[in-house]
Amino acid sequence: MSTTTTTSKPPKPPISIPSTSSLHPLTTLTGTHPLTLGPNTYIHLRAILSTTQSPITIGAHCIIGEKAIVGQQQTENDGDKEKDAEEERGVVLEDHVTIEPNAVVEASTIGTGTVVGAGARIGKGSLVGKFCKINALCTVAPYETIPDHTVIYGHNERRVDRSGMEEVRMRSVAQQVEVLKRAEFAARKK
Repeated sequence: MSTTTTTSKPPKPPISIPSTSSLHPLTTLTGTHPLTLGPNTYIHLRAILSTTQSPITIGAHCIIGEKAIVGQQQTENDGDKEKDAEEERGVVLEDHVTIEPNAVVEASTIGTGTVVGAGARIGKGSLVGKFCKINALCTVAPYETIPDHTVIYGHNERRVDRSGMEEVRMRSVAQQVEVLKRAEFAARKK
């Protein structure tokens, strides 16, 4: 008597990706909700994009680092209509957002020009403003709102960045995306 085991792969989300964006073949995509990438966005290998619970929208000139996880991991229907509406909207990364390796992002919104450091955790339903910096291993609590230009560092201490370097940061991310795409293209030609 023989026994056969069949393993089914998780479903892949419907995906919208412009030709100017790069999604590494070793990126893990799961879920049934839509995944939308903006132009000139780069997703590193072994990143995990999960639309199992809600959609993901990633803006232009974004970088998702290796082994980063983006997407709501589980839903809790506690009857709070405002929270439920945020969860249904899904995860939105605005333009020029960088998610560094091993970060976990379940936020409702990550604002333009924000950097989420390596190993940082952004809780479900949180709203992170524009041009924020969440440093390595720092956390943002679920449903927390972080104002624009906030820097979270150390043991989740906070300060406001008044450097006025927003345009420089956005150009830097756009240039980094172009370098990553050229390097990947060169590696694939070999």
